[in-house]
Amino acid sequence: MNMSWKKQMIMIITGCMLVALGIRIFAASHIVLGGTAGMGLILHRVTGLSIGMLFFVINIPFYFLSVRQLGVHFTLKTFLSVTLLSITTDLMDSFLKIEVPYTIIGAVVGGALIGFGLTVLFRSNSSLGGINILALFLDRRYGIHPGKTILVSDICIVLSALAVFTIVEVAYSILAIFIMSTVLGRYHKKSPIEKNNKNLDEMEKEAASIEGETAQLQ
Repeated sequence: MNMSWKKQMIMIITGCMLVALGIRIFAASHIVLGGTAGMGLILHRVTGLSIGMLFFVINIPFYFLSVRQLGVHFTLKTFLSVTLLSITTDLMDSFLKIEVPYTIIGAVVGGALIGFGLTVLFRSNSSLGGINILALFLDRRYGIHPGKTILVSDICIVLSALAVFTIVEVAYSILAIFIMSTVLGRYHKKSPIEKNNKNLDEMEKEAASIEGETAQLQ
């Protein structure tokens, strides 16, 4: 049964709110993000350009992959999610002041919030672009769990942040990413597009098998 448009929008808004809150906690704890948001944060430190603008630009190449492999509807909802997250994060930065007494608390709470937020977005057949799109593509094509792809890519991005962040900040960031990926791995289920793509792959394999048997009989 297809999910209603209204329910999908509610889930997208909820997912973006959870991720935005997690980002604010990370920022208050001086923790580096993974994914395209982390890339934007690192480049912001280097160039001084807007994080929102960098986040948007970095995501552009992934939209082409999304359209070709995951569909136009998924890509449009991902674009909506990215835009909504950018706006929500800026609003929280302006109106929601958060103080975290211990960095480890920020790592645990922020990582869990982002993990749950991504899970909700995946279940609504959306994502936050970038590495999320790549994770869903690898899940669809090769059966690699999204949590594993995000964990590996985020660790690589955070380690590259050693050029502009301290070792302690990077260490807590790795802990936060591990928690986020654990939550995603525990609660992520196949989204509608992943199920449909899996069924399509099975049909293609079955058709190829029938063609092969027919060729052998001729």
